[in-house]
Amino acid sequence: MKSDAVARLSPRPGLMFAPVRHHSPRCAHHLRELIADFAPQRILIEGPDDLNALLPLLQHRQTSPPVAAYLHAVAGEDALRCRAYVPLAAFSPEWVALREAARLRIPASFIDLPFATRVADADNSAYFARAPEPTLADEPRPGVIASLLASSDCQDFDAWWERHFESGLDAPGARDYFASLLAFGALLREGDQDPQPDNEAREAHMAARIGAALAHGERCLVVCGAYHVAGIEAMLDSPAAQVPTAAQQVGAHLIAYPLARFERSQRYGAGMPAPGFYQRVWHAWQAGEPAPYQEPFAALAIELARDLRENGIPASLPDAMEAVSMAHRLAGMRGCRPGLAELRESLRSTMVKDGSDEAAFGATLASLLAQGPDGVLPPKMPVAPLLAETIAFCLRHRMPSRFGESKKKDLDIYRSERHRAVSQFLHQLRFLEVPYGERLAGPDFVNATDLGRVREIWTLRWITETATSLTENSRYGASLADAAVNKLLERLALPSGSPADLVLQVLVMGLDKVADRVLDAVERWLGDSYDALALAQGTARLALAFEARLTLGGVGMARLLPLLERAFSQTCIRLPWLGTTDAARSQAMLAALDDMHGMIRRQAQWTDAALFYGACATLHEADVAAQVRGGAAAILTVSGTWSPSQTSAALTGTFALAHMAPQSIADYMQGFLRIARSSMLASPQHLDQLSAVLAAWSEDDFLSALPSMRLAFSQFSRRETDELARVLAGPAQAPSLAGERIPDMDTLHQSRLCLEQVAGIMQRWGVGP
Repeated sequence: MKSDAVARLSPRPGLMFAPVRHHSPRCAHHLRELIADFAPQRILIEGPDDLNALLPLLQHRQTSPPVAAYLHAVAGEDALRCRAYVPLAAFSPEWVALREAARLRIPASFIDLPFATRVADADNSAYFARAPEPTLADEPRPGVIASLLASSDCQDFDAWWERHFESGLDAPGARDYFASLLAFGALLREGDQDPQPDNEAREAHMAARIGAALAHGERCLVVCGAYHVAGIEAMLDSPAAQVPTAAQQVGAHLIAYPLARFERSQRYGAGMPAPGFYQRVWHAWQAGEPAPYQEPFAALAIELARDLRENGIPASLPDAMEAVSMAHRLAGMRGCRPGLAELRESLRSTMVKDGSDEAAFGATLASLLAQGPDGVLPPKMPVAPLLAETIAFCLRHRMPSRFGESKKKDLDIYRSERHRAVSQFLHQLRFLEVPYGERLAGPDFVNATDLGRVREIWTLRWITETATSLTENSRYGASLADAAVNKLLERLALPSGSPADLVLQVLVMGLDKVADRVLDAVERWLGDSYDALALAQGTARLALAFEARLTLGGVGMARLLPLLERAFSQTCIRLPWLGTTDAARSQAMLAALDDMHGMIRRQAQWTDAALFYGACATLHEADVAAQVRGGAAAILTVSGTWSPSQTSAALTGTFALAHMAPQSIADYMQGFLRIARSSMLASPQHLDQLSAVLAAWSEDDFLSALPSMRLAFSQFSRRETDELARVLAGPAQAPSLAGERIPDMDTLHQSRLCLEQVAGIMQRWGVGP
């Protein structure tokens, strides 16, 4: 039977299949053996045809993994900006195939469907445009995995794979190993009731490429996923399918790809977990260690203990030694060889001594198992236009443009056009999430903080991820401004969020050419939105944009004022229908009311005071959160809309519920004091009302309301707190000393000597002054 399985690897003369799992070190190790045994004249690798343009870079002697091929294209009527990654680690079978082909001086090529053809399908294009980090690799379907796990004691597929195809094996020959993988691929295929719709087209394309190579009389080794072998073999004699010519142009680039990005928990779902562990396993294979999967155990345990101690968890060297021993004992009990699953469990058992340490332990271990060397790209390789333009801008403005360079940049954005251009450049990079500039100080218009400052201070640093991120953002455009515009338009098309948030982004990035499209979206949003909180927050964003437009150079945004007038009035109309909500939204609504009141107090030209105060009066009587009602009462009080007697009546009505709902009174005061602290301090009558309520509370009522009352009074400044205490205490009374015992001088002297003696003792113990 085994000989039959081995024979199926080579279904015809001159052809050998090497079924693999992506990023499996044992697959990579046995692939090298198979190449030496079969002596192919050409190696064909599963991967889009587009990658053949990168072969000179991938096979360059100075290229060192981990790296990734990055592909991008615009697809469909919606112009979705699609991209995909093909990561390669030192222990990836595809990487070993490429390097062995270069070493043996035999041709290698990628044979899968072109990327543009794959993204032409609507379902594929949506995935490649919206997935966090889309790859071109396949993973077993959940149904197949469930059936595998049901007949084992493994917790997940990775543990099952580890036991059956990695650490749990003896040392089979390459052909026997790949024969087992071929059978595994057939099992996956048989159990897949819902195959990917483009599988047939992909397998037909790969079969045609293989057939063409065989027709030239070449001995071909095919490196592909185990799932696809049967499909490819069945189509080898079929006529070559015509691949439709895609209109999209595909960009293909080689990027550095940190090993941590291979980690499944960090969005990559088509490879091995714990890449740092398998990097160490691969090094052990390379060094000829007899037990490569157990070789890293001791070093990992010692390093983990060190890292845990740095995080305040008491892990020791004996703990590390015990973890390694326990992993071997645990494997013996399970009747398998020690692997990653046994190591994880043993490390947790020996090093987690308290339940509160569990989260820190998990994060530290995950970080350690994802660490590895940085990739190295070949020198003088072509770079993406976006990266080239960014480097040129940095050189013109004497900013860091090479790895390791850093600089502090001070920008006067109000008076210098050149400095404003640099600021816009840095904000465009931030919007594209390119790690380069960190704003240390200065006005932050997007988050509405530090607006009183007049200069921006940045620290700039060029790191490996700077170039990588710029290359990845090439899917948005060839220039930085175009990339920022296209990403902004992509975000604008999302159904969630308010387009008003993007108006400030347009201003700080200097993207005047897209301003009208953003404002069109704001206008549509105002027509469709009924959420009072979202409208209020959107109004605040538009107001900030209007007031900052001259400073930021967006003088052409004349449409802002009528939009602001509409947003303000629409918010006022919707306020009475706010309804009850959770604490977070209540606090956000309170802040929004405060903002709108501030607009009226500074006499902003888009406001309507009568409409707003009328809405606040209605809101105070509505069934809304107590904080919001308190805020509405405060606004009506400080604006003079209510007389002191009306405020007293509102407080009296609220305080009448003291015994039934003490918590709601505390929440009401939270809202009231956020806006009307000064008014409260200036009104002894209102303070007396509050004092009487607090004094009348039972101990249970007081404790129930205490957290909210503390939050309410914590809004007072120190000066205001002193003033509050003075008002509540009433007129100062001179203390009466009649009948009090006054100590004589001898007693005072003895007390002083005792105090000095105690202070000396405390100082010797390190607790004195």
